[in-house]
Amino acid sequence: MPDYQQRTDDELLHLGEERDQLTEDAQLALDGELHRRKLSLTDVSSYKTERLAAENSENLKRLTRFYVHSVGLGMKFLGKTNRQPDPGGTFEKYDTTLWFVALWLPLFPVATYTVRRDFERWWGGKATLAETPMERHPRNWEQILLTWVKASALLLALRLIFGFVERHPDLLRHF
Repeated sequence: MPDYQQRTDDELLHLGEERDQLTEDAQLALDGELHRRKLSLTDVSSYKTERLAAENSENLKRLTRFYVHSVGLGMKFLGKTNRQPDPGGTFEKYDTTLWFVALWLPLFPVATYTVRRDFERWWGGKATLAETPMERHPRNWEQILLTWVKASALLLALRLIFGFVERHPDLLRHF
């Protein structure tokens, strides 16, 4: 019969997640130790939910680290809806879409997330710290369409500017 008294609460809660894989004797011993420590099945479920959320958040952080600023390639959060600033000004939450980006242009929407962005006070201003994904949602197609429209408008504006400069090269001599 296993002895679970030496285990930490986290270890017991993790074992509780995998309870079905234990022998009957091990299940009885685990149940007894959980009861002795006043840990319930709700605690096991909450622990599993929190652990999975932390793993998902860490996986997403790894994905967004793939962004290469010099060539604008990788995964990047674009767009903001449902912005909820903290009254103390230390963070804000908002819904945003994770995009696969190439040459700084959004190509493919991966997923929509609620993100928390922390601020740090620095020389009288705010410096933005990393965005931490909190919760995944179904894709927000309204936000996705708006992002594509803005990117298309930017491309059109650049094309018009370069076309104008191409037709009137003498204007550049004044600068």
